[in-house]
Amino acid sequence: MKKLVLILTLTFSYVFSFAQCTPNSLYQDSTSGTWPDTIQNLPHVTQGAAYYTVIDIKTPATLIEAANGDSSQTQIDTVIFGFPVSEYIGHWPVDSMILVQVNGLPAGISMDCNTGPSCSFPGDAVGCANVLGTTNDPIGIYPIEILINVFTHGTLSGIPVNTDIYSATGSYESIDGYKIVIDPATGIQTFHQEDFTLFQNFPNPFAEKTNILFNSPKSTNVEFSVIDMFGRIVFSEEIAANRGVNTYEFNNNLSAGIYMSVINNGEERISKPMVVAEK
Repeated sequence: MKKLVLILTLTFSYVFSFAQCTPNSLYQDSTSGTWPDTIQNLPHVTQGAAYYTVIDIKTPATLIEAANGDSSQTQIDTVIFGFPVSEYIGHWPVDSMILVQVNGLPAGISMDCNTGPSCSFPGDAVGCANVLGTTNDPIGIYPIEILINVFTHGTLSGIPVNTDIYSATGSYESIDGYKIVIDPATGIQTFHQEDFTLFQNFPNPFAEKTNILFNSPKSTNVEFSVIDMFGRIVFSEEIAANRGVNTYEFNNNLSAGIYMSVINNGEERISKPMVVAEK
């Protein structure tokens, strides 16, 4: 099994230092998957600014689900009473999944989970992990590698077996493709003029008003909305966007906390976290 998939989505918490995410029960009936996927990826980080996002996790129920349906990865070769045996173990349950390590995070950015620092989740369950902190690392793209271990049990030729992926293979499962992009603290990050792009709002955090900057590859109507930590739309307005970089001033009448600013041109939907400070 070379690919185990976490389900990622964005949720929010008001307190950075003691952020406690709440698993999203909407994903309980889903098969293991990833929101956002590696194409949409994680929100950008701004140098020197507080960063917070949440990874909601739906763990696989069985080893065949963990292997994305690839039965060739769910055969185990062993020796029973001196005879070589190859048996299918795809139906074995996932007892638990543990986040072992995250490689590539920028300095100052860390991860913890609603289940504690060990980030241990039972199979066929939802959980969440906080990704938070402040970094002054150079601007650029930081690829992230997530290493996990999966614990399982079953029987081989009638003999009970309890094992885990690392014990069985000598290596952890690796999830690749996610990245964190660090944007400069001031100015607009590099972008292509033909891309629909949302820049980090400034100032951020803010108490009364902030500027929303986005690039539109054509003149069109764009919907700007603000989503709170419970996923509710608390503000929405249609903007007549010009081709190129647009600036929209958002006057805040929201309670202090963390929100998502979202723009949608009917073809693409882009979001970024923004922080409302106490007035």
